[in-house]
Amino acid sequence: MEDLVLRLAYDALAILITVVVAMLIGWLKKKLGVEGLKKVQEELTAKQELALLAVKAVEQLWGGVLHGEEKVTKATEFISEQAAKVGLAISSEEIRTLIEWAVRTMKDEFGEAWGKATADSSPAS
Repeated sequence: MEDLVLRLAYDALAILITVVVAMLIGWLKKKLGVEGLKKVQEELTAKQELALLAVKAVEQLWGGVLHGEEKVTKATEFISEQAAKVGLAISSEEIRTLIEWAVRTMKDEFGEAWGKATADSSPAS
């Protein structure tokens, strides 16, 4: 009888250990996944802030001098230089997308004022 109780206790302990290990593995996978997503989100936020800064800087420094693609080129140079300083890897396609996103965000944010400012700064015909 004692042998049977002891064997049942060992079996129950083996099952319990298996369940705890499985739960621990599941928790670790979830935790690592969340940490990975946090890192990606932080990197994306940094890239977006850099793009907004670049677009604002180009507009302030060269707004009346450069137009269209020239502004994009200056913003691309700025983003590339700043990203290299902090060790942030950004492809040229991603930079272009970030610049377009930043311009769209600023246009949405400033609305009519943006359109009026760009119309006022256009060369007279």
